[in-house]
Amino acid sequence: MKQRLMPHLFSACVFICLLGLLLFPKESLDASTRGLELWWTIIFPSLLPFFILSDLLSEATWTSRLGQFLEPVMKPIFRVSGNGAIILLLGYTSGFPVGAKMSVKLYQEGMLSKTDAQKLICFTNGASPIFILGAIAAGLLQTPELGILLLTSHYLGNIIIGIFIGRMIQEDTSQPAFRTVIKEMKSRKSIGTLLQTAVTNSVQQLLLIGGLIVFFSVLSDLIMKLPFFSIFTNGLHSISSELAISSDWSSGFIKGLLEMSNGIALIAVANNDLIVRCLLIVAILSFGGFCIHAQIISCLHGSPLSYRPYLYSRIAHTILSPILLWGILQIIDLLKLPYSFLTRETMLQPDSFQRMVVWLELLHFYGPILTLITLFLTCLILIKKRILSV
Repeated sequence: MKQRLMPHLFSACVFICLLGLLLFPKESLDASTRGLELWWTIIFPSLLPFFILSDLLSEATWTSRLGQFLEPVMKPIFRVSGNGAIILLLGYTSGFPVGAKMSVKLYQEGMLSKTDAQKLICFTNGASPIFILGAIAAGLLQTPELGILLLTSHYLGNIIIGIFIGRMIQEDTSQPAFRTVIKEMKSRKSIGTLLQTAVTNSVQQLLLIGGLIVFFSVLSDLIMKLPFFSIFTNGLHSISSELAISSDWSSGFIKGLLEMSNGIALIAVANNDLIVRCLLIVAILSFGGFCIHAQIISCLHGSPLSYRPYLYSRIAHTILSPILLWGILQIIDLLKLPYSFLTRETMLQPDSFQRMVVWLELLHFYGPILTLITLFLTCLILIKKRILSV
């Protein structure tokens, strides 16, 4: 039944999108432009170094040694090998979807078992600190001191899910049979070849991500224009009435479930209490939006790793992280801690946030230049490979 239903649902979505493009061409063009601008100014230049590094890490001889050193930490907490610590570190510092990309890469290189890779995908993907602290807290909410609270609840939720998922997914201690072969192949590759391969693979992956961002930006705008969108908003309006809060957040929340950044931007300016907006924002951050989910699926493509555990973990994270944020706020209120104390002692100083905002402005200015240069160099590399292969 499911196999017969899914193709029809996919076809219906395609025709609905086509109808939306024909009915709302201007809105579609504007949404496409916003998605493209987000990709080539922020996403591409900020993720490219991490993507290249993730390709090169599996070729570094120190990676396995570092994994052995961190095994006593990762094994008892998350029930994964020490190599997962590198994925955890880069996944949390760089944001979506680096954790998934690195998990798949290290699995294909024989440095992770299938079970470990599946576990790591579920809890090493999250929003980057720069996005939470700079773009959301300091930029959209205009309240920098909330950044650490959002960051803590978001990351703590992922860590808790990692602890549970490590005990829920059954262990598979079998190692890939091609591990020794890969090690022999590594020794034959020059540094130049490794760099060329890493750059071209990373650019191709980022081009796919760019297409997904543009597509979901258009899709999220079109859905809000179509008549059946009111069915979902009316349901959320009813929830708002029961909770005695403004329903201004509803459209942003639904849009955020499709494309995270646009939805968060709408919620940030909604006519709701600041705490309510923060709870909604951290929920969307934890789910990631189906645009991020599509990026994860693209990283898993061609591997035996399943998307379903990731989906379940994101649903759990969507519920858990607002609860954690609410709990932290209740503890602050219970202990009668003045908010200025938190800002002064435990949070980043205003100068740090100002430097972060300046960094984002520089990225917005120089990002397109870096993107164009990288795409040009990638084209030269691919042309050279094609000429040599003839």
